[in-house]
Amino acid sequence: MIQKPISRHDPVIFVHGNQESALNFSATATGWNNQIEYFLSKGYSMAELHGLTHGQRNVTVALSNRFTCEVFRGVRRHIESVLHYTQSPKVDIISHSMGVTIARAAIIGGTLNFSDGVCHLGHSLASKVDTFLGIAGANYGVCYCAIQHLMGFEACSHDAFATGVCQVNGENDETMTAHAPLHCAAENVSCDNNYASILRQINERNEPCGDFTVSTWSKQDEILGGTNMAWGKKTSHIPNSDLTIEYGDLTHSEIKDLTSRHQHELVNMHAINVEVPRIRHATDTITAATTPLTAPRIVISLLSI
Repeated sequence: MIQKPISRHDPVIFVHGNQESALNFSATATGWNNQIEYFLSKGYSMAELHGLTHGQRNVTVALSNRFTCEVFRGVRRHIESVLHYTQSPKVDIISHSMGVTIARAAIIGGTLNFSDGVCHLGHSLASKVDTFLGIAGANYGVCYCAIQHLMGFEACSHDAFATGVCQVNGENDETMTAHAPLHCAAENVSCDNNYASILRQINERNEPCGDFTVSTWSKQDEILGGTNMAWGKKTSHIPNSDLTIEYGDLTHSEIKDLTSRHQHELVNMHAINVEVPRIRHATDTITAATTPLTAPRIVISLLSI
């Protein structure tokens, strides 16, 4: 006997970031409680909202954390379990920070080479994902990893968020290293640097994460920087994104915690409710105030960066 689906909506799977939590645990590990409360108010059931905690939930060890095959496989098994439990043909994924890369790897699958071994993840799950939302991810590394005294930490390794160092305008080695964080974050500096191997492998697969992929970031992100750049690339931009959203005034945590309405709209409508001028061309970039006017300002890029 075939079990009937128990979901009225595509189940939502929340994937948190470095030393965060699936549910509120502390002031620095706020979890997805805001989203759960909002989605429940819009008719979702608890059986349609899912999350999994990974890591120690201790921000003081964040720099000692990196990606591991164990976490990639754990999140992948969680996605497969939700699909089986709900009998839904597709799920929606909402991910934040380090969780963006974790969720991308879990979905894309294949084989990834870590510094300490090979990780076999299996076939792609992209056909099982409707909306993939990546909030403030670091798909091309984080520029603070270009700071010399941070390069030795696991979080800045090639198994995490290394950005590499590039020579700009004929600098010598000493000056190049000293200026690397500033050059990395500059909007007018670009180079094909040797950023983190694990990120490069995922990006070079150039495969979708679902039917509709959204990348979001903020100009006030204290972790990723105001420009969101990493050697000429918007680090939060997921390759082949269908929509990108740039907020003007949210911190790295706030962009997760204060945008529940937009997250709900994106997974249900593949759009957000904003007041915008008439679109003249598909390549236009629109700056608009959200409704209500007290909400954060955003920039919507209609095509991939």
